[in-house]
Amino acid sequence: MDLFVATLCYACFVEPLCLDDLDDAALDRLPFGVVCLSPEGTVERYNRAEAERAGIQRWRALGRQFFRDVAIRDGVALSRYVADVGPNAHVRVYHTLHASHRTDDAVIDISRSATGRVTLCIRSERQP
Repeated sequence: MDLFVATLCYACFVEPLCLDDLDDAALDRLPFGVVCLSPEGTVERYNRAEAERAGIQRWRALGRQFFRDVAIRDGVALSRYVADVGPNAHVRVYHTLHASHRTDDAVIDISRSATGRVTLCIRSERQP
C-alpha cells in the first residue's frame, strides 16, 4: 500500500479509515470530499461529495492537473498548502473554496505519503 491516510469519518467522528482500502463506491459514500493526487498533482481519485461541492464531474477531474485544471480559482493557494506538507506528514488548513456555483468555508486535511502522493479531505463548514 502506497499511501495510508488515517482520518476521521466526519459522519460518525469515531472510526479511522484508510482511504486506499476503499473502492470508489465506498469513497462515494463518505460525507466529505476526497481528492487523491499523484506526486505531480494529477487527480487519481475524486469522490462524489467533492464533485457535488465543486460542481465538477468526476470524469472531468480524473487525469487532469488538479491545481491548474480542476481547482482553478483556488489552485495557487491550495498548491502552496500542499507544498508545505512534507513526506509522511499531515496538516489541517482552513480555506474559503470558490466553486463555480458557490463559495464554502472549508476544513481541508492534507496528507502526503513517503512517495509524494497527496490526499485532500475537504469538509464544508456550512451549516445544513
